[in-house]
Amino acid sequence: MPQTLTQDVPDAAAAHALGEEYVTALGKIITSHVRNEAAGAAVFDEPSISLAPTPREKWLACRMAMEEYGHHLKFNKLANELGLADAHNRAPLSVFDYQVESWTGYVMTKAIVDLAEVVLMEDLCECSYLPLRKLCRSLMPEERFHVGFGATTAKQLAADPAVHERLRSSAHHLIEMTLPFFGRSDSRNNEIFRRWGIKRLTNDESRAEFVRRTRVLLCDELGLDFPEVETRWHGTSS
Repeated sequence: MPQTLTQDVPDAAAAHALGEEYVTALGKIITSHVRNEAAGAAVFDEPSISLAPTPREKWLACRMAMEEYGHHLKFNKLANELGLADAHNRAPLSVFDYQVESWTGYVMTKAIVDLAEVVLMEDLCECSYLPLRKLCRSLMPEERFHVGFGATTAKQLAADPAVHERLRSSAHHLIEMTLPFFGRSDSRNNEIFRRWGIKRLTNDESRAEFVRRTRVLLCDELGLDFPEVETRWHGTSS
């Protein structure tokens, strides 16, 4: 791979001065967040307000929906500054096809799917494009709160042996659905992201970190087993 860009890119004008490839690469990252932050709020958080068993948990689900929509708006602002095309020209990621049908299922989406988002966003916290770097750093406390809520609540639920199989089923299904979230092992897009300093990690390195952290959650914290998974993925997503 050619030498990686090491300079900071301070604003949209400087990004465009670097050329079309840099802006296009940034656009793929930013518009993906525009789509998927809104999708997560609509598909996971909003329906779960009615599933929450107590007023406090309804409030927490409302809070997380509000924060996810806020993230959508902030990424959309970056997209507009760069003059990017409509982010909704493409569908959200397939993990958002998951149907939340119970409070247990929702809790596991926060513990697992939001953890995947944290892994990816941690990488973007070192991005060469300063507006994206600063935004991701500012959003990390909320993203980590969502994951912490999921993990803490899952541990509370796991205290009841009758809930173990529901937790296990949701966790296994969500882990398997989330693995493609990180992109193909042989992704040309990822090579370009790393060359321009937008990302540091390969898709497989990010996926392996997600597997490591979810294994700790399931095996060490919840007393569950872990599904047989591969940290390489050769599907259709780039």
